Amino acid sequence: MTISVLPFAVGPIVGTAGRTHIRILGVMPAGALAAGRKAPHGRIRWRAVGEPHWRGPRHFRINGNFDSSGVVVLRDLSPGTRYEYQAGYVERPDSADTQLDWHRLPLGHFRTAPDDDRAPVSFLFGSCCYRFVGLDHEVEDDRADRIFEVMGRQTAERDTDFVLYAGDQVYADATWKLGAASSQQQYFDLYRQSFGQPNIRRLMANHNHHMILDDHEIENNWPARANPDLWTSKYPAAMKAYQIYQASHSPAVPLNAAGSRLGRDPEQLWYRFRWGAADFFLMDLRTERALSRWPWQRNILSREQEQAVLAWLNDGPDRVKCLVSSVPLFPEQRWPFRGEDSWEGFRAQRQRLLDGIRASGARRLLVLSGDVHASLYARLDGLGKAPLHAWICSGLFWPTALMAFRWYRPMIRDDHRLRGLWKPSLGKVRVPGRVYSRDAFSRVSLDEQGARLELFDRDGEPVPDVGASIRWE
Repeated sequence: MTISVLPFAVGPIVGTAGRTHIRILGVMPAGALAAGRKAPHGRIRWRAVGEPHWRGPRHFRINGNFDSSGVVVLRDLSPGTRYEYQAGYVERPDSADTQLDWHRLPLGHFRTAPDDDRAPVSFLFGSCCYRFVGLDHEVEDDRADRIFEVMGRQTAERDTDFVLYAGDQVYADATWKLGAASSQQQYFDLYRQSFGQPNIRRLMANHNHHMILDDHEIENNWPARANPDLWTSKYPAAMKAYQIYQASHSPAVPLNAAGSRLGRDPEQLWYRFRWGAADFFLMDLRTERALSRWPWQRNILSREQEQAVLAWLNDGPDRVKCLVSSVPLFPEQRWPFRGEDSWEGFRAQRQRLLDGIRASGARRLLVLSGDVHASLYARLDGLGKAPLHAWICSGLFWPTALMAFRWYRPMIRDDHRLRGLWKPSLGKVRVPGRVYSRDAFSRVSLDEQGARLELFDRDGEPVPDVGASIRWE
């Protein structure tokens, strides 16, 4: 008698990898486990590509408290190695390993971080994937999924270390307040439908993924219109869903003392990781905001996170650094398009951050951002000995009906002085190339000599005159 290992309803999603470990998320069908039930329904086997024999199977726990999901942590892996795996679930957690039948599961892949701290890095980067959600809370459009098929084709043609998303991976308010997610089940359903579409599902199962949230994981411009009711109903529901589907497979969620499984809920959502020659810090610019009528009291991130960013900058300032900011650090918009949702609405803290960058001596620093449904390269000169580079890639999918809600070249201040709260100039901003206001994804390639920023349209064709080739100074 054989027992089938069944495909997950969502996932597997390959998450953060170190040199010798990896996290992978799997989600059983909705309602498979009632709240309070936890059992080792998960199964995974793996091997280095080219090896004849499987390792495992490893059993891992599925938790009914977290939408019938589970994260498996594989350890004792080899650095810089590409692995293949199969992951799914069994209906009876006491099923014998010798009876398992794996033929219903597709083959997935992941890779571990390289041993060489000077190894070059190449990854796909993007943000903002709008899916139309009807008043019945159902995703009614598969156009957004098309670009992930194109991204997958490129990863088959070019070596890709991982995929990084800078926010708005889901839109909980796709139709504004009409049909916006508000309950826990509605947020769960949103993720199940969004991450369950075939092309993004295939990409997530075959490449390591790193993610950080922006506003639409909760609601537009959060927390600008938050009130006590939303803080105690919508926000906890959104954060629990985010924790399950985006944070659980990242370093934001701590492991137990043995490093063998998830340990506890995260105390913060920002995190850092290292891959070869580059260090990454993904900032949380939504859940720690402090809004005030007084400009000097406004904060886009907590003081604790601010200090963590500065400590990261000073930890090996000669290394390549990628600071992921879900909203652009610069350039700014012209009046009357200017708002207070981005860094330009938090001038005091932006000034402290830029002063900290200058003091750190970091000269190989790239800021990656999304949010604005357009793609562009900008640089800030006069901050220190080396310029600060910014790459914005936004709008993996943004429908034609909402084209007004994009950045366009005439809206952007170019060749201008960036103002602090009490400093008249923090440096001079230039946008030397095109501003591309259509759907796109990008490839970022980094090494100790420089960076290459490439933009591709939704058909996978290169978009000229938007990206840049950077030589660190």
